[in-house]
Amino acid sequence: MQADDTTDIQQTHALLEIVKAFAVCEHAMVGEGLDGPRRLDRLMEAHGILMAACGPGHLILFDELMGRLTGDRAGSLEGLLPDWIDSEALAGVRLMDSEGVATEDGFDFRHEAQRVLRAAQKVGKFTGQVTKPKLDDEYSQEAVFSAIKGSFYQRHRTTLVENPTVPTGSLTELKLPSRANDFYKPIAQYAQFNGWWWPCPACKWPMKVTAARTGARTRGRVRCLYPWHEETGASYEFVVTARKKSAPELSPTFECRVPAGRFARLWTGAVPHVPQAKPAAEYMALVRPVWRYTVIPGLPELALHRAAAAALEGTAWTSHLWPNGDQCDLWITHEGSEQPHFPADFKDYTWPNHLVGKLHMDGGDKGGAEYLVVPDHRQDQVAQLHAVCRTYRMKAAMTATDYLEMVITQIKEGKA
Repeated sequence: MQADDTTDIQQTHALLEIVKAFAVCEHAMVGEGLDGPRRLDRLMEAHGILMAACGPGHLILFDELMGRLTGDRAGSLEGLLPDWIDSEALAGVRLMDSEGVATEDGFDFRHEAQRVLRAAQKVGKFTGQVTKPKLDDEYSQEAVFSAIKGSFYQRHRTTLVENPTVPTGSLTELKLPSRANDFYKPIAQYAQFNGWWWPCPACKWPMKVTAARTGARTRGRVRCLYPWHEETGASYEFVVTARKKSAPELSPTFECRVPAGRFARLWTGAVPHVPQAKPAAEYMALVRPVWRYTVIPGLPELALHRAAAAALEGTAWTSHLWPNGDQCDLWITHEGSEQPHFPADFKDYTWPNHLVGKLHMDGGDKGGAEYLVVPDHRQDQVAQLHAVCRTYRMKAAMTATDYLEMVITQIKEGKA
């Protein structure tokens, strides 16, 4: 995507509206407090959004949309869209699962595309309206920043990252601003089984629970909604029994292995610890957007800062996390000087093309970072991002471990 090319922006907008239609369907299917008529109103709203995105002359029957909300075709776009919409980016992607919950890919596509379009509006590259479902307006990344900005920004943001769940009635103990307290809601129904929930061993947020009959037994599956956590071990199963007063015991679906060597220092994946069930009525959790875009990237950001601080202990250098109210995510200063060194911005995007588009719209990093840092498990994005960064005179895109090792080496060798 080039900064003067609005064609890709218009395509992004069309796809965002389509993904948004399925997000409205999700709210109709799994949202609490919706009776029959209100659920139907929400589904008709989604149908209207979908029809408007596809444009005149392309008819999508209401029954056709309903057939893609559950079962084998849940969330599928195959055969649904007109030819003028380039849906290659979403080829094979399911936007909802068979339980009516937004998939990881669909959820991330929606939120990441919204960031691109907001950036495009600011530079006049897109004049359309960036609309969003009312269900997540108040939970955008901008809303989180606004709620916790001020002299205690770093402390409040760290509190959110380290406390994705909190016992009911104990929220005030976190000492967050009142607006940030609103980010905590009851445990979602899709993360419960018979009134129990399980925290992910990596991020501590409630994992999704499903149950399906296999032969004579009904088996449950518990997994983190962040794919990398699931892939590293946050994946379990249990056998459903008639006992409802006690929680089922989880069994790992595969062996969890924590890496040794250079990648161990910044590891934020799953650990070989089977989580214990907790009563859902006694806990609250951050809403999904705040978890995904504050907690998930915040964990490696915190790990990177703490590892840098530990490595620099005893030297004249200091690591700063989210300095100047999040001007960037990390930089290093030398004793007696406020001049930042190695200013870095940390990005965790599922869809790298969206990040590339945002870099073009911002003309690089809007906070002046010289390094773009991605989680170690996003290594495959580095080459593409590095080329774009160099276009805007940023020094490099690299993984978190590569960045940490570069900072330590250059400081020890006196090259900073």
